Amino acid sequence: MISIPLSSALSIASGCTPVMGLISAIFGPGVSGLIGGSHYNVLGPAGALVNINSKLVAENGVEIIPYVALLTGVFTLVCWFLKLEQYCMLIPLSVLEGFSLGVATTIGLSQLRNAFGLKNLPKHKDFYMNVFESFKNLDKAQSNEYIPFAIFFVILFSLAKFLPGRPWIILIAFCGLIYGFFTDGSANKPTLLKDVYPEMLERSSLYDFSYYTNDAFSLNTASLLIGAFEVTFVAVLETLISAKIADNQTGTRFDQRQETFALGWANLVSGAMGGLPVTGVLVRTAANVASGATHKTSQFINAVVVMIVYLVLLPGFTYIPMPVIASILMVSACRLIPFKVMGNLLQQDPSEFVVLIFTWLICIFVDGAVGLMAGGVIALLRFAALNWVSQVYEKKEGQVKYIQLEGNLNYINCADAEIKICDYLAESDYNAYVIVLDDQGYIDPDGVDCLEKCFKKKKNTYLVTLQAENAETHVVLTRSHLYQSLKKDNRVFVS
Repeated sequence: MISIPLSSALSIASGCTPVMGLISAIFGPGVSGLIGGSHYNVLGPAGALVNINSKLVAENGVEIIPYVALLTGVFTLVCWFLKLEQYCMLIPLSVLEGFSLGVATTIGLSQLRNAFGLKNLPKHKDFYMNVFESFKNLDKAQSNEYIPFAIFFVILFSLAKFLPGRPWIILIAFCGLIYGFFTDGSANKPTLLKDVYPEMLERSSLYDFSYYTNDAFSLNTASLLIGAFEVTFVAVLETLISAKIADNQTGTRFDQRQETFALGWANLVSGAMGGLPVTGVLVRTAANVASGATHKTSQFINAVVVMIVYLVLLPGFTYIPMPVIASILMVSACRLIPFKVMGNLLQQDPSEFVVLIFTWLICIFVDGAVGLMAGGVIALLRFAALNWVSQVYEKKEGQVKYIQLEGNLNYINCADAEIKICDYLAESDYNAYVIVLDDQGYIDPDGVDCLEKCFKKKKNTYLVTLQAENAETHVVLTRSHLYQSLKKDNRVFVS
């Protein structure tokens, strides 16, 4: 029952029809309930994809979304085949929460028009321009829209804050339906869902192929490829995070590769049926855990229930007022704002707080996926800047000097390592020099190049490597010309 109002609302926030969201809410968990790798993770339309989808719709029309879902399925399966899903998790907290703040901003401010009854305003392709347009026309707000919005928003926000852990969205949606039904036909009635999407009053269907047969729609290949890539990146990341959070709550461990595989097929099916791209959804996954689910068939049961309600009761659902939908989305947006994390970062590491704000701004003014990637690059560069110092130590035993390397030797710290090693080798009071790598981690080609320059400094330098069982960390070194040459001269010893 959470999936129905939430999927419809998120689909509207994406610039799509409620039916597209409901189709995704059926086939997403339906597929993952059969072949997924998590017993708790529920797939469906998600807030994480709203800003990407809404931008695609603004630039190309709603017809592009099922194509994006299809191609997202293909890209996700390619990601699964190449085992790339493991790299999607290498995103720091500051970037993830900056993205969450961007999603919250997009979802919340995109509902200004529905909340205040601002109709017939120009639509721009950029989100921030639409927000500016809404604020510019607030003087045209209608009391029959913003009064029920304010009432339902305050009630839902208060219930969620002071009595958390309960599905208050269902109660608010039900009360909204009653309010919409009894005010329908009156002079002060709010805009109802059926007023915006009258086609929902017709017979419900589990598929909509009209997007593929619309001759007026011209598919923009570049937008499709870029959009699908962005959606894939966010969908895989969000799905794995959602499943991981569920594992933390239940003490279980999900199959990361199987979950990625299921995500790919869920998007293929959802797109083929005319739905939105799907990903793991934190709200629905948390509700699944709280309800006592113990197996992934709970996701399939969820899909079946949504399907029955959709096929039988959809016309009645259309009486929900648009201001009520706006209140649900705005409360969801408020709860996505990471106030605690922002406070902790500001106190503990202001630089990481700046990364969070940078990611948020890119998400708002450019794109959500671009924000994730740009924030990730900034965080990676900052990590490299903080870890450029190598761990090199010397030890003297008679006429032999041992130079011990610890940790990794890579492009980040090899310049510092080279300086330290060469300084130790510059001392001429020893008969032999031994570079010890038995505590060394991974060595990349830059690290090998560093060692090669060092060995050129002294001909009487020897190399001690890791034990055979740890040779995988030295695979780059053992394949190098340096290693083979030293081994041929009997200057390599295994510890």
